[in-house]
Amino acid sequence: MFGRRPLAIAATAATASLLALTALSGCTTADVGAVAGGAGAPSSPSASGTASATAERVAVIGDSIESGLGLDADEAWPALVAQTEGWELDNLSVPGAGFVAQGSNGADFSAQVDAAIASKPQLVLIGASDNDLGTDMTQVADAMQTQVARLRSALPDARIVGYNALSGEAGDADLAPLDSALQQAVDAVHGSWVDLGEPYRDLAGLEQDDGEHPTLPGQQAIAAVVESKLEA
Repeated sequence: MFGRRPLAIAATAATASLLALTALSGCTTADVGAVAGGAGAPSSPSASGTASATAERVAVIGDSIESGLGLDADEAWPALVAQTEGWELDNLSVPGAGFVAQGSNGADFSAQVDAAIASKPQLVLIGASDNDLGTDMTQVADAMQTQVARLRSALPDARIVGYNALSGEAGDADLAPLDSALQQAVDAVHGSWVDLGEPYRDLAGLEQDDGEHPTLPGQQAIAAVVESKLEA
């Protein structure tokens, strides 16, 4: 996902090989899978294992880090947090996608925002993506503002939580403009911003062989930070 690196390009140009690795979208409902262009197999109706009328419904908008590329869908950090928190989860994430970058389903984050709005969540988690590196920052910032504003307009009572781009390859200096632009967009709609840091980057056993995506222990490390930040 770093600067339209080969892996991100492969996610768009060679969807078949990615399907052999993992369920691309990590969606939790059949209609979400349709929005994602059928790129991945839907997981169970609720990531927490039980659908409850009182469970908080949560939508996650993200890329291959959130979708758990290279792992099972229930090993991605959104599913791990959902299991702990008892969420009813819609993980809408698609490998290769960003606010401008098109993912393996041929769509950017706007398609995930459409699906999130349709699911009427109480909480939306939306992160910056290093897939947008290499694109004019004005264009990326405009897309961020548009999509976050759409979420707020359609979901006036929902909590919107933005967070920094997670990456094994890209450095902090590269990611800083993306993170800053998304934070401004989230602040503008009175959402919340959390800095997750880079919980798995350059740590033995937490990165897959591609140097970009987290292993299961890496996803667990992200999940632990997310839980602590949301509870703070």
